Amino acid sequence: MRLEVISISNKLTKWEDETLNFYLKQISSFANINIQNIKPAQGRNLDIKEVQASEEKNILKRIKPNSLIIAFDRKGKQLNSLQFANLTQEFWSSGKSCSLIIGGSYGLSESFLEKSDYVISFSALTFPHKLFKILLIEQIYRSITIIKNKPYHK
Repeated sequence: MRLEVISISNKLTKWEDETLNFYLKQISSFANINIQNIKPAQGRNLDIKEVQASEEKNILKRIKPNSLIIAFDRKGKQLNSLQFANLTQEFWSSGKSCSLIIGGSYGLSESFLEKSDYVISFSALTFPHKLFKILLIEQIYRSITIIKNKPYHK
């Protein structure tokens, strides 16, 4: 399985990087995950739509052709870990590359969400982008252990 995590975020701190790498190492024998960080759009005179448009332009440049697009948004469908594992299995079985998109501080536009194959919410809560990236990678690891019937998920 090939996953591209495309995230609008600044550089990770040491503990964030170490935590992310812990899970990526666990996953490496099952899946190839590439994480691409895009610097947030800046400018005092930019409104929300301009920020979203700028960030989405940079996201779209990094999505591979024919890739499944999975966007994360608090208005998306909430799944439990078993449902997320089933969806992960579906991605895996498709043979396609999957692009997992984490928007910037203003989120993703409605038009981008409509273009996405799936829109998923981990919670109605708002998370810092760097922390959400860690949560996402952990849930991918959890999904793989569920699919492979490993003891991590209880």
